[in-house]
Amino acid sequence: MGYARAFFLNYMKISILGSGSEGNATYIDLAGVPILVDAGFSGKTLMERFLQIEVVPSSLKALLVTHEHVDHIKGVGIISRKLNLPIYITPESYRVAQRQLGKIAEGNLRFISGDFWIDGKVLVIPFDVNHDAARTVGFRLEGVNGKTVVVTTDVGSVTTDIAPFFRNADVIVLESNYDFGMLQDYPYALKQRINSSHGHLSNEDSCRMIGEFYHSNLRKVYLAHVSKNSNTYEMALNTTLQELNARCISLDVEVAYQHHPTPMFEL
Repeated sequence: MGYARAFFLNYMKISILGSGSEGNATYIDLAGVPILVDAGFSGKTLMERFLQIEVVPSSLKALLVTHEHVDHIKGVGIISRKLNLPIYITPESYRVAQRQLGKIAEGNLRFISGDFWIDGKVLVIPFDVNHDAARTVGFRLEGVNGKTVVVTTDVGSVTTDIAPFFRNADVIVLESNYDFGMLQDYPYALKQRINSSHGHLSNEDSCRMIGEFYHSNLRKVYLAHVSKNSNTYEMALNTTLQELNARCISLDVEVAYQHHPTPMFEL
């Protein structure tokens, strides 16, 4: 019995249910605690995506919200009500998103004010990132089994403040939003927003960040939030692989798509 329990807790599973301007959601099973980070799709779409990766939605223990933009919270209220699921959100994001989220059951609305535990098995370490929302956080999730995953799908710039949160992670989910050349076709105001320090990461910024945060135990990196108009999945992946090759780094890199989940990765 003890052996079976230890074996059960000794893995991590992850699938990006979808990522992009039309919706973002990441499923993580860490130390036997299934968690959803963001729910930017309709309730129906989320249920379909769970079915595709063979996950029972009622097994979820928590829903973590990075920020209040609609592509991250569209289904948060629906999923919380349907599954009686606790949501963790910053007070700043909740104030902006309260009407869209709708009524959340008493006890299921939990404000983020620092590090916290889920089921006593997953330590959640939120950290602030630059993005044009009331407040945007990334999450470092540390399981009692020693596995760690970091999720940052919207981050306008790489700062020394966030570097420590990526150290010794087993899996990283990081945006690779736009190609600088393709972005030049955008209207000036929109181009300035995306390319600003509170916008999104370019392919080049993302791959340099991965190279800088690489360590020998890093097993997997997902490139998330790839723009459908100012990027392509191929460009995001190739730019990253070229940078890693230049650094003589061999690493499993996978692109997260908008309209279907990534295969379940187990570590």
